[in-house]
Amino acid sequence: MVKVEVKQGWLEGEQLETSTGEGKFFSFKGIPYAAPPLGKLRFKAPQPPLAWNGIRKATKFGPKCPQVDIFTEELISESEDCLYLNVYSPNLNPGTPLAVMVFIHGGGFKSGSGDDDYYGPDFLMAHNVVLVTINYRLDALGFLCLDTEEVPGNAGMKDQVLALKWVQENIAKFGGDPNNVTIFGESAGGSSCGLHVLSPMSKGLFKRAIPMSGVPFCDWSQAFHPRKRAFVLGKQLGLETDDPNELLEFLQSLPVEKLISPNPCLLAAEEITCNNLKMFHFTPVAEKDFGQDHFLTEAPFDVLKSGKINDVDVLIG
Repeated sequence: MVKVEVKQGWLEGEQLETSTGEGKFFSFKGIPYAAPPLGKLRFKAPQPPLAWNGIRKATKFGPKCPQVDIFTEELISESEDCLYLNVYSPNLNPGTPLAVMVFIHGGGFKSGSGDDDYYGPDFLMAHNVVLVTINYRLDALGFLCLDTEEVPGNAGMKDQVLALKWVQENIAKFGGDPNNVTIFGESAGGSSCGLHVLSPMSKGLFKRAIPMSGVPFCDWSQAFHPRKRAFVLGKQLGLETDDPNELLEFLQSLPVEKLISPNPCLLAAEEITCNNLKMFHFTPVAEKDFGQDHFLTEAPFDVLKSGKINDVDVLIG
């Protein structure tokens, strides 16, 4: 076992051998990067992580965010307390700080996790890189938009931002260089990377981005009547109202299982038959500007055309 002290307290990880048997690395799993988004925090921007006393075991993954797995169709509702990340490092005390790569998983913004179910750390450990993988809220829990100050949308993207802030504050303790962070992801993770390039909230949190098999301009990545979807969701689950505050209170009172992968008929058939990709119900939005911290208030293509983007290197594949 090996111990590292981060801003919130001590962690106890472990040293593991790569699957190829070519070397060893240090593994720290299930590290909270935000307060649990429970109760009245459901659908809202994440809050900073809480400190803990003593030494926290970091040898098991945290719960996956509630979802229906898009490959197995398995209902996963372990816990809404799911904002955890994992850190893997080949060397905790290198002579020169190591490059850091933060992986953002795909899954249509409705499935996936930072676990090693599909992507493990083994390959990158052989290349002297510190790897971080993250969970973020999905589907309605992460991307419900009411066009209100409390729930403007993009909670899942703000989860990712808070994870990147955690990396800036703590990654040096794992041998990583906070000034040499690359974000990368595939599908919805690739689109997320592109959105961070565009978002003022993400400024200064990374140096390079590698979006793979997805960018913010993909049709499936763009919101389709997001506010209307929220009210149709409420109606299908038992409340017909025009009041966003009443809808929020109702949706916050429901068991999480009711909100996972809702009925595909979230809009009338004539509104979706023109494009099946619109069947990704809850995705990133251009938020209404309430003068507070926001992730994005303009459509991605408009932001790109304006040139008001973060000054980072981008490799698209």
